[in-house]
Amino acid sequence: MNPEDYVLKAVDHYYNGEFELAIEALGKAVELKPDFAEAWYNKGITYSVMGRADEELNAYEKALGINPKYAEAWNNKASVLGKLGRLEESLAAADKAIALKPDFAVAWCNKGAALSRLDKDLEAVTAYDKAIALQGNYVEAWYNKAVSLHNLAKPNGALKAYNKTLELKPDYAEALYNRAGLFAGSGETAKAAEDLARAVELDPALRDKALTDPDLSALVS
Repeated sequence: MNPEDYVLKAVDHYYNGEFELAIEALGKAVELKPDFAEAWYNKGITYSVMGRADEELNAYEKALGINPKYAEAWNNKASVLGKLGRLEESLAAADKAIALKPDFAVAWCNKGAALSRLDKDLEAVTAYDKAIALQGNYVEAWYNKAVSLHNLAKPNGALKAYNKTLELKPDYAEALYNRAGLFAGSGETAKAAEDLARAVELDPALRDKALTDPDLSALVS
């Protein structure tokens, strides 16, 4: 088999949930063709779903060492650096992806996520707006924008963004939970209770979270 065949085999394993076999096939591909950037990139994606962040990062760095203009690898590197708490590096990697591919909505969203975690929510909202302008139905960008506006104590903007999130994904438990908090804070108790009940139905762990939330604890049934 040639390296490309091993990558195709890895893709089949990946979609069958056979992640270790996918890694094995990709290992064969890069053994035969060490400068196969796409194979290293696919290794990174596979390590991501396996929760092996350090190996995921290493795979993207291998891909970028071969092809420094690989925007998708820069974007995924930004994502894994965020998971590892390396936020300044995550932001830099997202910026690199955007510089290479300015219409890359996911990279703008990753930039926003890094900025928000760096307590730069105003700048994060700008990044999320860029993502939304490129991809209007981008659920995570709408949700993250709502969270950042919530953090900035802008309840009207946050509510609009949560509403759009839930229009796109009605079963988004965290969005329902957060909107319940907004409603409770503005005295709309019935709406808050309805959202909270639905959130807990979708994700029972949110019940314990609500019990420690002064705005929502009295609404827990």
